[in-house]
Amino acid sequence: MITLFNVSKKFRLYQNGRSILFKSILKAIRKESPPETIYALNNVNLDIRGGEVIGLIGPNGSGKSTLLKIICGIYKPTTGTARVDGKVISLFQLGFAFLPDLSVRDNIFLYGAIMGLGRKDIRDNLKKIIDFSCLQDFVDAEARVLSLGMEERLAFSIVIHAPSDILLLDETLTAGDRNFKNKALKIIEEFKAMGRTIIISSHDLNMLKQCCDRTLWLSSGHLVAFDNTGKVIDKYIDSCQG
Repeated sequence: MITLFNVSKKFRLYQNGRSILFKSILKAIRKESPPETIYALNNVNLDIRGGEVIGLIGPNGSGKSTLLKIICGIYKPTTGTARVDGKVISLFQLGFAFLPDLSVRDNIFLYGAIMGLGRKDIRDNLKKIIDFSCLQDFVDAEARVLSLGMEERLAFSIVIHAPSDILLLDETLTAGDRNFKNKALKIIEEFKAMGRTIIISSHDLNMLKQCCDRTLWLSSGHLVAFDNTGKVIDKYIDSCQG
């Protein structure tokens, strides 16, 4: 379903006039030139099968979001090959950027269409989306009144009702109370039974142990481990404590 072969992603640190000015200031202060580029991913190889639930862990800045953006096609690798078979849906495509002046209902129709749902599909699923996100009392309110957690629940609810073979989640299940998380985990199990592939990037290690078959550990853009979730997370915890 997903294969990455020697994938690296490099970013230029200094591109516009302002950043070049900062580079000159840093050079004067440090008496040496700062690096021109940085590798967010460095020679990553992995193979993910259909129907797997994969965890993605690592400290902030380890390359997790870059990896997900390569899988969903937002970024192209600088070097290497990324092959993805199937329709990918991710919350990067929403970015929680609901239009504040539109009602919650209208935002569901708008972003449902962006996710590939037809008008009839959205109408048929509207109540399910609202009920799953627990926003029954806010359907006709402007989206500006929603908290960040409410926006995350709404985005997740729209995405799970869109057609997809691969679902990418980046710290999504941190939103909501235990009831919402339990509902989300149940949906993940249902998707897995349907043969869909799910990748979950999260700092909630207990949640990943609960639902993921294998877990991928990144550090400074390098693949440290990709194995049974319990084994990888135990090693990760040991490294953090050491």
